[in-house]
This record gives sequence, C-alpha cells and structure tokens, in this order.
Amino acid sequence: MPAAKRASASSATAKKTATVKKTATVKKTATVKKTAAGNKSVTGQAYSKRNWDTVARNLRGSQLSGHPVLATLYAEHRYMATLLKLLESQLDQLEQQEPVDARVLYESLHYLTHYPDAFHHPREDLVYQRAGELDASLADSVDTLQREHDHLAELGTKALQCVAAWQETELDAADVLAPVGDYIQAMYRHMNAEEKLVFPEIERVLSPEDWRELEQEDLLAPAPDPVFGPKVSREYKNLARKARRALRRGAEDAAMVEWIGLEALLEGVEVLSIASDNGRAVAREHFDAATDETRQLVKSAFKDGGMLTLGLRCGLVSGGHYVGFLRDLGSIVKETGRDLAELRSGAKDRMDLLFDQATSSRN
Repeated sequence: MPAAKRASASSATAKKTATVKKTATVKKTATVKKTAAGNKSVTGQAYSKRNWDTVARNLRGSQLSGHPVLATLYAEHRYMATLLKLLESQLDQLEQQEPVDARVLYESLHYLTHYPDAFHHPREDLVYQRAGELDASLADSVDTLQREHDHLAELGTKALQCVAAWQETELDAADVLAPVGDYIQAMYRHMNAEEKLVFPEIERVLSPEDWRELEQEDLLAPAPDPVFGPKVSREYKNLARKARRALRRGAEDAAMVEWIGLEALLEGVEVLSIASDNGRAVAREHFDAATDETRQLVKSAFKDGGMLTLGLRCGLVSGGHYVGFLRDLGSIVKETGRDLAELRSGAKDRMDLLFDQATSSRN
C-alpha cells in the first residue's frame, strides 16, 4: 500500500469519504444486470459464503497457532471473513432488486479498506519478510502475497468509491456488483492462500528468538479493532451489531456442525464395535467347529485306523474353516463399510439441511 495511504489510515475510524444519504434499508428500482464478476463466492475454498456458515474449521483459526502474533492474524481473518459474508448477502439482495442495508454495505467496505490496510497487512508484511529471509523457498510466495496487499487496497478503494457514488445516485446498482464482487473474491483467495500455503510455513521457519525480535517492531504492537475490539467506534456501531450477531450465529452453526460430527463419530464407533463383536463371534464359531471336527477325526482314526491320513484330513478341515472364516469376515467388513457410508451420507444431509435452514432464516 502507498505510504501516504497507510499514514492517512492510521486511525481505523477515519472520516468517511461520502455521506450516506439513504436510510438503513433502501430499495433500488434500477434494473440490475448480472455480471460474470458479480457476487459469486469462491466455492471449494476455506473461506467462502457457504463454508463460513457451515464449516467449523473456519472458526478454529485462532486456535491453530501457538504464537500470539500469528493467532491474531488468524483471528483477524475470521473478522474480515465475517464482513465479507455480510457484503455478499447485501450483493445478493442488490442483484435480486431486494431491500439493501446501505450502511452495512458502505461501512463493511470502509472498515476493510482502512483497518486491515493500516494494521493487519503491514503486520503480515513484516512477518513475511523475516520468513522469506530465513527460507528461500518461501520467497516467491511471500513476494506474491505482499504485492497482493497493494492490489487488494486498490480493489477495495475502487469498490468503496463505487458504493459511495451509488448512494449518491451517481451509479446504477449494476455498476456496483462487479467491483465489490471482485474485491470479495480477491480477499477470499488471498486469505486462503495465506492460511494454506504460508502461515503453516511461518510457524515452521520462525524460532522463538525470531518472534522475540519481531515483537520489538512497532507494527506488531496491539491495535484496538474499531468493530471487533472491546471498544466499538461510534462510526461503526451499526456494523458492529450486525457483525457480532453474524459471529454468534457462526459459532452456533459451528457447534451444530460439531455435534452432528460427534454424533456420527459415536455411531461409527458403535458400528465398528458391533463389527468387532461379530468378527470375534464368527472366529469362535469356526474355531469351535474345526476343533470338534478334528476331535472326531482323531477318535475315528484311533478306532477304525487311518492314522496315516489323519494329518492331511485335519489340515483340510482347518483350511476349510479358515477359508470360511475369511469369507464371513469379508462379509462383515463389507456390511460395516456400507453402514459407515450411510452414516457419512446422513451426517452430510443433516449439515446441508442446517445450512439451508440457516440461509433461509437469514435471507
């Protein structure tokens, strides 16, 4: 990000560049044309609208790192993803010509283009630079992510300007979809790349001594978050209410997902326990049958003769029961596999139902 912009953004509650003239809920009557760069989520990614609603791992980021600085970066990603989700919901409504919360649309972008660019990205750049110096294999990834920070700042500024112009009725709704949608998708991709490719490597590369040296830098000093911090800025009070409600709902959804997963796990353990019991029972049946038949063969050999072939006949009996045991065991394994597949399918159906219900209730 240009130095001038970072200097001007040192306060996360910088004065807005445009006055929001619309009420909290507005109706745009202009025809909205769908665009290829509209408000589509990055499906299949760790951060996306659907996954943020339903996948518990997105709520575990701050627990994945043992160092406070990296844990803070994970947590800030969670906050940004919450606001991106709010932005997406507003774009969905705008695209469908439904009532839009203009303040959420503007304030989300205002926060994302001020606080993260002033504090979050510079902290990442500092950590990335040290990691790249220590491990040459990270240099390309680090350089790419650092350049993306400047690109994200440009995309965010453009999106904010378009929203401000739309609020002043200088732009149609269709002209807002593409720039805001591009910014959302770029942010999702960027955070995914950081958490999947670089953050784990940073934990591997940086030693406790490296972290101690980095902590001496002013950029890594804690900065109060004007939306998610202990003291909410008056400028962002409306957004803070919406965002914190979304976080609580996300935590509730995560708890439900974890419960569904735990329930499926317990049922799976029960299926495996039953399979184990059945396997032992089958093994006992074949062993007892083989023992009885062998005992009968020995008695018959002593009584009627045939000692020369006794070993062969006993071997055939044991071999036959062994083959029978393997056949029965294979059936048990196959049935257990089907039962576990049904459990996974049932858990997935319940999670999909949870997502559908959450989506319908929030829209």
